[in-house]
Amino acid sequence: MHGWSDGDSYYENYLGHPIEGAVAGYIWAHNDVRYRAVRFGRERPYWISRLRAYAFSWAFSEQFEIGPISEASIGQIQRYCCAYGFVDHVITPNGGMAWMIAGDALDRFVTVPIENRTRNIRCPYLRAHGVKPRSGAFANLMSLQYPWHRENRATVSQYAGEMLASSAQPARETSMLNNDTLIFAVVPKAELVAAIPNVYQLGALKCFGGGGVFGVRLSDFWQWTAEVSGCTLGESLPRDWSGDSLTFSFGPQWILHTTGRWSPHAHFRIGGHKITEEYVNPQQQKMVLSSIPAGKDPNDYRYLFTKHWETTGPSISVGGGLDLQLSRALALRIANLDYTRSWVSSVNGNDFGHGLRVGTGLIWRLGTW
Repeated sequence: MHGWSDGDSYYENYLGHPIEGAVAGYIWAHNDVRYRAVRFGRERPYWISRLRAYAFSWAFSEQFEIGPISEASIGQIQRYCCAYGFVDHVITPNGGMAWMIAGDALDRFVTVPIENRTRNIRCPYLRAHGVKPRSGAFANLMSLQYPWHRENRATVSQYAGEMLASSAQPARETSMLNNDTLIFAVVPKAELVAAIPNVYQLGALKCFGGGGVFGVRLSDFWQWTAEVSGCTLGESLPRDWSGDSLTFSFGPQWILHTTGRWSPHAHFRIGGHKITEEYVNPQQQKMVLSSIPAGKDPNDYRYLFTKHWETTGPSISVGGGLDLQLSRALALRIANLDYTRSWVSSVNGNDFGHGLRVGTGLIWRLGTW
């Protein structure tokens, strides 16, 4: 493992891999007998089921990346630059969690109301199932089911407004949005933030990426947090150049959980900052690749036409933001603003000592349901 990026494009890392994480989560959910029929809401069984699915999604991602039957072990794909970054280890399960929960919410508050308003078979299929892409559709195919199959209700042709109950949840469920004010009795024991997307201004360069933050309650107003995040510098660098930023830090966070929907927070973290850059000389690349003996791996000759730079040093981040409570278990990070100070060397004339980062995200609050 080295750096943040893995050589893939922004959309592969921050859209494709979260979809992969959600597919893995739905595969677990379809085979989780006790919780397979739960539906989105504030009830405890739903969030337990998604916590279990998240754990499986993380394990699935790790196996896919570096497990015994993985990219790293078969073909040694991650042996060469720049395929060995941390991005997928963080973004796949965390982005998958956000993608999965968003799909569940759309299914409950958009798809089900449409189905309840018509008995026309074609209308629910075309309007409710065909127009909204779901990671669950692929997971359904893996279970030899139709893409529009749902565990918590009958097929499109048989559905008559009745929701099926799992062994962990009654059929009737109170909507999470039935009160103007949400009152929660306890402060979360822990919070998991899928911080996507992030825009990071590092000197004269812009960096686009995301990350994850995990916070554990110390008191009603304080958490101890750990963050791993990163971004790609490729969009700000000249042609034939690539680069990325990796941040890992720990520190306290003050957060106010009110009886309303809004939760301000502020943090201070200390850790490390790693910057990598690489240049590929296109003329040398063409010459080297054209002279490689038959049967040889071109990656073995990559060092002949590339130059690599990296620098690592201590860093601190100070910032804060505002969260919007959606339910006891879920919140939306409306905005988070960080100032970062890093003691790293300049790379190719670019100074990375000072940075400003703004981002949003989805927050999963544990211990409140």
